[in-house]
Amino acid sequence: MVVGWVLELIWWGVGYAVARLVLPLASFGKVQVGTARDSGGFGWLGVRRIDNGRFEVEATFAALVGLVICCAGLAATMYFVH
Repeated sequence: MVVGWVLELIWWGVGYAVARLVLPLASFGKVQVGTARDSGGFGWLGVRRIDNGRFEVEATFAALVGLVICCAGLAATMYFVH
């Protein structure tokens, strides 16, 4: 029970927060992250096109991207520290 809560906190707290910060910066504003309550209209990759050529990523997929970014940063840090 507690383990599920901790994993959900990591998924939404860390992954989603990192994605909301990094994706717009890395794409120069072309990609934004949707809200967690937004449902529908996303393609099979969890992405949909919004106004003037911008894209919106589904919150669950964005959390995964954020966690991958965190893991890559942790691996790079461990490589250079060791």
